[in-house]
Amino acid sequence: MQITIATKAARWLLILIEVAAFVVLIVWVGKACLAEMLANRPTISNLERAVKLDPSDAEYLLRLGSLYEYSPTDVQSAKAEESFRRAAQLDPHDPQNWLDLAAALQLQGRVGEAEACRRRVDLLAPNLPAFQWPIANSYLLQGNTDEALRHFRLVLAGTQQYDGNVFSLAWKATDDAGKILEELIPERVTTEFSYLDFLLAQHRLDDAQAVWKRILSDREEFAATDASAYIDSLILAHRPADAFQVWTDLQKKGLIRSWSSPSETNLIANGDFEDELLNFGFAWRVNPIEGIYAGLDTSNYHSPSHSMLVQFSGKDNVDYGSVFQYVKATPGQAYHLKAVMRTEGITTDSGPRLEVLDAYNPAALDQFTDDLTGSTDAWTPLLLDFVAGPKTELLLVRLRRVPSRKLDNLISGKVWLDDVQLVPVQKR
Repeated sequence: MQITIATKAARWLLILIEVAAFVVLIVWVGKACLAEMLANRPTISNLERAVKLDPSDAEYLLRLGSLYEYSPTDVQSAKAEESFRRAAQLDPHDPQNWLDLAAALQLQGRVGEAEACRRRVDLLAPNLPAFQWPIANSYLLQGNTDEALRHFRLVLAGTQQYDGNVFSLAWKATDDAGKILEELIPERVTTEFSYLDFLLAQHRLDDAQAVWKRILSDREEFAATDASAYIDSLILAHRPADAFQVWTDLQKKGLIRSWSSPSETNLIANGDFEDELLNFGFAWRVNPIEGIYAGLDTSNYHSPSHSMLVQFSGKDNVDYGSVFQYVKATPGQAYHLKAVMRTEGITTDSGPRLEVLDAYNPAALDQFTDDLTGSTDAWTPLLLDFVAGPKTELLLVRLRRVPSRKLDNLISGKVWLDDVQLVPVQKR
């Protein structure tokens, strides 16, 4: 349909209306741009002008209120409250507006009104850590520990960003391991391990045990290596029985396999090196040393189809013991260690061998098999009988090369280790 403007006056009127609308639009856009430019240079005077130019923008009011509230030279609490309140009225669905208003009211001692604003924030952002975090801290400052823990739990459930701070605050506020685990820590395995690591750093091993038990009861899966730090902390604290129990728990949960059966008594895990190197717990570990290769080898083995290979570069008179395994022991128990080893071009008078020692007190037990040098045509048995010390609870079994005392002492060559067994000897 075509509209025809019959008179000249009507056409001029339409043009005037269009021009007026365009001018209004230009003025509105110009004011908005000027307000944005002023707000980007955040001083009180600039933001006051920005608010006048664009009074519908709640963000300018928030920035202005913050300057009023936290000015290092001229705090204006009443104006801050007014700005935050106007922002909340303009945009009542933004939790930040109510959060800033709550903080302003709290600073004035108007606790009840501040509490009402925080409840509004909680309603608008029930699962957003960035808002639950200040709410929780507010309750903590008021001495309302239970309510603070509830909100801190929501923080932990939503992000790991605040984990360490939350754990520290909870312990300072309650000093109650049971309450923290039950009321604060969400049943999420990543958070539980984060809390476990926090307790280890604080040397709270007894409290960590309860966390570990809860992790085991979870249906959520986790990697066996997640427990590595816990096992090492227990070993370092001279609690090998507890460390081995964690290792056993991992086996029962099916996260690592058991290398022994009711008909076998070999205490060495993966003694034939047929499985991957776990490098933690009570399995083989390899600490990397510059210039020395250590790893599984498939080209030379005693029992199919892997062995442990260590290759020396010939650059150092190295004291080597970086392939090792912890073994839980019984004090006073007699043991028989056997393995096979093969060498190729091992130089110097001091070659590789196996060593068994008390992991905590080498003076109580530190014994070696014979060492091998040069090249062996076949696999050579290594045998060692020993008795654990009266207090020996943890053994360290390792491939060892003792430094040579001779002038020609730079070791090179290869050594292969396979079929390591450690069995208790029954008393006759």
